[in-house]
Amino acid sequence: MKLLLPGVTATWLGAALGALGSVSCGWAYFAAWDESGPAFYPFAALAFVGGPLAGGILAAWRTRGHRVGAFVAAARATFGLVFVLFAILYVVLPQFARTNVDLTAFADGPRGRLAPPADLTYVLSDGTRGILLTRDARTDVVVVIGDEPPFASTLFVVDREGGRSVRSLHFPNDVIAATIDEGMVVVYNDKLGYLLNAVTGDFEEHFLLIDNYGGLSESDRPFISRASTGRWYVETTAVLSSWRVDGEVRSRRNLTFNCIALGCFVRGDTHEVTRLTQPVGTNAPGNDRPR
Repeated sequence: MKLLLPGVTATWLGAALGALGSVSCGWAYFAAWDESGPAFYPFAALAFVGGPLAGGILAAWRTRGHRVGAFVAAARATFGLVFVLFAILYVVLPQFARTNVDLTAFADGPRGRLAPPADLTYVLSDGTRGILLTRDARTDVVVVIGDEPPFASTLFVVDREGGRSVRSLHFPNDVIAATIDEGMVVVYNDKLGYLLNAVTGDFEEHFLLIDNYGGLSESDRPFISRASTGRWYVETTAVLSSWRVDGEVRSRRNLTFNCIALGCFVRGDTHEVTRLTQPVGTNAPGNDRPR
């Protein structure tokens, strides 16, 4: 004989078991499948649809009261829990996963001229001298910075084999971060991001993009506090998730950036800071340009 339960009890039982099923699917994706991109959609379907559906069916089957009401309530509760967990994993927790470099000591000083060291100097095919921001086996990312405030800059994505630029981006300032992740160039102008195909230079088309990059700020925890501290920090890491229109998924990718900010080059993996400017009329390294 089937044991029937009061409507509220049946609803909570269905919601609890549905949530258990959804959480189990999420755990399998994150732990067992190591957040493999192609596996996201089937596991998401099981978590967001399968779990609520199973919970609703169980609640309707066990209730003594209104079966449709129990089904809807249990399914809605399960779906809501799954959505909250998704937001915590993809939006909230990454806000606390930050790496910043303190540039306060480099932020003040007399105006200088751009004079990057030889290992960062890059000559484009037209003879323009720029700064090598990052590279991999196939692609160079180069920045050319203007001489006058606000130091407008142009970023070039260069095909190393042919030596030609496949994409250029113009920015109103020289606060730039970049990395190359499995054929994708990720660029930030301060807090504004761009995703490019490293081979063709085409913009990646996404229907959803979530990241936590904070750019240049006066706090090393901008998510918690944006109060002015009198200090300057540039962020060298980001947690990025993207869902492309062609179905490709990058789930919670931990990226490390090389950055240019406040007249300095910051190496993301070592946090080493190199001045890119020197005082006018000297040949020795000096303070960077004022902001």
